[in-house]
Amino acid sequence: MAFQRSDRSEAGVGVAGSAPAGSERADVARRVAAIFHEVCRASGLDTPELGADTVLDSSLGLESVDFAEIVVRLEAEFGIDPFAQGEVPSVITFGDLVALYA
Repeated sequence: MAFQRSDRSEAGVGVAGSAPAGSERADVARRVAAIFHEVCRASGLDTPELGADTVLDSSLGLESVDFAEIVVRLEAEFGIDPFAQGEVPSVITFGDLVALYA
């Protein structure tokens, strides 16, 4: 099954077709944040402010099933599963998660 990148055009979330290399990490962060916000809204939660140092834990109001859904959506969005590489990467903050896809 092939995964394709999707374009997001909600407020403040956009994907440029050929963004300069310097903005790639910011683009990845916007796309990851958009997925977090979609899952939060679907769960009836307020969307959290996500910065590089935001700790990804239950303080965001998300449950483990929500985090699992985020991981599945990220795999579909980016076409990669960094958690299937054998060794599970350490992800504590939003910045750690973005780094896996940047």
